[in-house]
Amino acid sequence: MLTLTRALALCLSLSSPALAECVTPASLANGVSFTRQDGRQGLIHTEGKRFAIDYAVNSNTAWQDKRESWLGIYDAEWTWVPTDTYQAEGGPGGTFSYRFATQPPMPQAGTTWDTTVTERGAQAVRFKLGPVAISQRDRTSYSVNYRFMAEATAKLSGCSYRVQTVEAVFRNKTTDLTRRWVYFPDLGFGLETQVVDRNGDASRDLGLISLTPKG
Repeated sequence: MLTLTRALALCLSLSSPALAECVTPASLANGVSFTRQDGRQGLIHTEGKRFAIDYAVNSNTAWQDKRESWLGIYDAEWTWVPTDTYQAEGGPGGTFSYRFATQPPMPQAGTTWDTTVTERGAQAVRFKLGPVAISQRDRTSYSVNYRFMAEATAKLSGCSYRVQTVEAVFRNKTTDLTRRWVYFPDLGFGLETQVVDRNGDASRDLGLISLTPKG
C-alpha cells in the first residue's frame, strides 16, 4: 500500500521542474549556446588555443558577427557585416585581424592593462578598376586601456556563475569606443555585452539573457 509519505514524495517529484543543465568547461568542446538582448543567438566553442564565437547563428539576413578570440575578450580575427541588407559590393564591414603589442593578461580583479592594438582589415570591395575588382587592405592602431572589475555572481538560465566585467577603451584620432564583456572565471571565457561609440553609430546594448550547453 502506498503510504502518505511516499505519495507526497511521488507527487513532488512529478511536479518539480527538471534541474537546469549548467555550463561547465567541458561544455565548450561541443559548444555553449547563448542569447543576447538584441534577440540574436550565439555559439561559442574551443578551437585550438582560441575560442570561435558566432554572435548571430540565427541570422536570416546579411548580418554576420564571427570572431576568433583569446578568452573571448581579446579578438584575433573578426568577420563583420553590420547590416541586414545584402549588397553586391562596397557594403559595410569586412574581415579584420588584430595584433596586441604585448601578451594579453588573464583577468585579475582590480587591475588595468594598457596596450596598443593593430587592426588590419581586408575591407569588402571598395572600388573597381575597369572589370577588375580591387580589394583594399586597411591598417590602423588603437591605444587601449583594459579594466578588470570585481567579481560578482549572476544567474543565467537557472544556473549561478561567477562573473567579472571587463571594459576596454579603444582610442585613436578618429575613434573613441568602449567595449564591455562579461567574463566567467570558472568557465574561462567572456562574451561581449555592450559597445559605446562616442564618435559614431555603433553603440549597442547586448546583455546576456541565456547561457546553456549546446543541445
